[in-house]
Amino acid sequence: MNIERIKEELSKTYARIEQLQKRARDLEEQKKQAEDMEYLKIIRKHGISAEELQLMIDISNEEQKQILENREKEQTGNEENP
Repeated sequence: MNIERIKEELSKTYARIEQLQKRARDLEEQKKQAEDMEYLKIIRKHGISAEELQLMIDISNEEQKQILENREKEQTGNEENP
């Protein structure tokens, strides 16, 4: 293969890669939208209001903080008592 032919093939390959990357981005966006719709269906099915949803998120965040604090206390307690 001569250099010009290689350059041509390389150019085609890069163009195809670019098309595939764009397609992958589009599919990722479609996937995210479909997931969001599933979440909305669940929320609507159970009649959860925006306020209730925010409360669940806040409670979940608070529980996470408590779990982390408890783990930290356990770890420091274990370090003090070898």
